[in-house]
Amino acid sequence: MKLSNETKEVLDNFAGINANLVIGDEGFVRSVTTAKNLLAKATITDNFPYKFGIYDLNSFLGSMAMFDDPDLEFDDKQKFVKIKDKGRVLIYRFADIGNLVTSDKDVNMPEVDVSFTLSHTDLMTIKKASATLQASHFVVKKHEHVDTDGNVSDVLLGVVTDTKNASSNEFAIELNNSSINTSETFEFVFDINNFKFIVSDDYNFEVSSKLISSIKTPTVTYWSALLKTSKYGE
Repeated sequence: MKLSNETKEVLDNFAGINANLVIGDEGFVRSVTTAKNLLAKATITDNFPYKFGIYDLNSFLGSMAMFDDPDLEFDDKQKFVKIKDKGRVLIYRFADIGNLVTSDKDVNMPEVDVSFTLSHTDLMTIKKASATLQASHFVVKKHEHVDTDGNVSDVLLGVVTDTKNASSNEFAIELNNSSINTSETFEFVFDINNFKFIVSDDYNFEVSSKLISSIKTPTVTYWSALLKTSKYGE
């Protein structure tokens, strides 16, 4: 079999989440960080003959990159896969699934308190601000907006900062397509190091005061834990 470009893109993305991976569930593949604070589930169209484990996903992808048009031939005894092309063969051996850091469960999102959308440009700007300011926190909070007619409304603001440093520099961005479903005050704190998302035009965030969020793209859904420094109703 040959991997589709869509599956390759998912695997490239998941390699940045965790080197360990289990493949073989029909229609989807999952990844989770070793700290288990970021979980991802992707829809794929490729069908594999059985479930197998990969210890180092970057190594597996690098092995495939050695070939111009690799074809995968799976061992009947479920021990390895042959990567073949133009008379060349590489045998890549599977890992014991029981020794890998993986997840086989989805997250049931509790009631959503706020939602918003980041464009790909927004995400890249946030990451650039994080690197420039050396600040790894993204704080989502309510902000009072006054228009040119003097009308006041609440909007969502995202702030790149270091919540552990009171003198930290900050970068703020007004969040698009935002919805606030609570009258409580809040500061939901994300770790920007967990913004390991596949390339997409948009990222749709849903955030719960239970310190969990979901981030959806057309092919991958992520669940990211919020930091315990988040505030709600205080």
